[in-house]
Amino acid sequence: MIRQTAVKPLDRQKKIMEGLQRNNDKYKNDPYAKEFGISLSGTMTKLTGRILDPPSIEYRDNGKDKNIVNINKTNPGKWFQDKNTYLNGADVSNWAVLDMAQLNDGQYKEVVQGFVTVGKENGIKFGGVDKVMKVRVSMKDLDEALATIEDHLVRIGHHFQAAGSKLDFVLIIFAYKAGSLYDKIKHLGDVKLNISTQCCLKANLYKGGNLSKQVVANVCMKINSKLGGINHVLSKGCRPNILKRPVMIMGADVSHPAPECRSFKPSIAAVVASVEPKAVNYEVQVRIQDMGLESNEEVIKDMKDVTRNLLLKFFEKNNGRKPEKIVMFRDGCSEGQFLTVLAKELVAMREACMELEEGYQPPITYLVVQKRHHTRFFPSDTNKYRNGNALAGTVVDQGINHPTEGDFYLLSHEGIQGTSRPCHYQVLWDDNNMTADELEVLAYYLCHLYSRCSRSVSYPTPTYYAHLVADRARKHHNELAQFDCGSSSGYSAGSGKMTESERRKIKEVVERGVEKPMYFV
Repeated sequence: MIRQTAVKPLDRQKKIMEGLQRNNDKYKNDPYAKEFGISLSGTMTKLTGRILDPPSIEYRDNGKDKNIVNINKTNPGKWFQDKNTYLNGADVSNWAVLDMAQLNDGQYKEVVQGFVTVGKENGIKFGGVDKVMKVRVSMKDLDEALATIEDHLVRIGHHFQAAGSKLDFVLIIFAYKAGSLYDKIKHLGDVKLNISTQCCLKANLYKGGNLSKQVVANVCMKINSKLGGINHVLSKGCRPNILKRPVMIMGADVSHPAPECRSFKPSIAAVVASVEPKAVNYEVQVRIQDMGLESNEEVIKDMKDVTRNLLLKFFEKNNGRKPEKIVMFRDGCSEGQFLTVLAKELVAMREACMELEEGYQPPITYLVVQKRHHTRFFPSDTNKYRNGNALAGTVVDQGINHPTEGDFYLLSHEGIQGTSRPCHYQVLWDDNNMTADELEVLAYYLCHLYSRCSRSVSYPTPTYYAHLVADRARKHHNELAQFDCGSSSGYSAGSGKMTESERRKIKEVVERGVEKPMYFV
């Protein structure tokens, strides 16, 4: 789908210019436009942007000076781990493989050995082939697989319990993509059985016929995060000043159901907050919001309680230290709702601080992050990638910005397909009196902390994580309510018949959250 719809930057520019030309010709010959003296410029707006220097990335210090990776300034947006190991690698002594792809014995050994070898190279200690429990299940009959998956996971859990050891995680290999089965596994693992699970496709593991080390390494990044490890951080030398004192970086997103499901599906709000100085590990709060039938309300209603819980978690993780500052990156908010969201959520955050301790009023900076807009940048000099996209780190904060409100466009990722869409950051409130430069650098550097890949992503990490949490909570909710759908906003005719007590119970389970940290990556 993306390959078909993606348009290269130069082609996109040409299309825009052709459309502009057609409209201009209409205006030139329009008697009313002539009478009123209206004319349109036939060129794109020329802007002055700048490119922020990328941060350097720190891995585990193995006694050599090579644990800091410098990102190439002429080709930013990605870096190579080389022979570095994760800053904090997890220990995976007891794990199981649930083979749903009918691997033969040779392939099974190859996969397990692949994870052990690649894990060792990256800093994860996997238990060897003899430590792994193997369970085979067929996916030929999907209904049967859905019916028996819980028994298999329970059996795996009991096997390790009986041996007096703790199951670290289960690797599940799918024969083909099966949304309903994936959702069920995630619900069982996250909510019901409290087991860390990692799913992957056989076709991806065996790209090009042989086991792909790159795919295994990518999966290892996710496994390490799920098990409480830290993959990489910003090096001490380039860490923004705001991170040098206790600060809580928050991200929030609200996920809405499809229009046809509004009568029986709620909106789900997710808020994440960093709890350590490196801003890589996040605590999570989820809230289910029943919205009106007419429109989707963007405001997170229970913001006071959410902030209170996250502040308490910060307090607990930092030996009784409170955040001196709070920075919120808010996603999923349209321009018409800025003031409503700001008025309600900012006040709620303040109340939460005051409730925890009288006189505790940390300065709050509140930004909205938007990607749904039509602004595109086409570099007119050589500062671009081979495909014509602007370089990661490109910032535009003058020329097309609001004259009084602080806002800026930041393109923080390398556009591989199509034309890159920059992120639009609007500063709605800033008690910290941060300069435009400080905010831009903080946002750009946070884009490098996404634990799934060694790339800079298009959104700041906390916002991205809030989005993933909301998506996962939707899956949990669909499973609990038995909505018959494969997508995040699927539809089934009989789904609306839930009693009030059932709704309350489901809300309670979803909002209680998942015990394991970073389960959503």
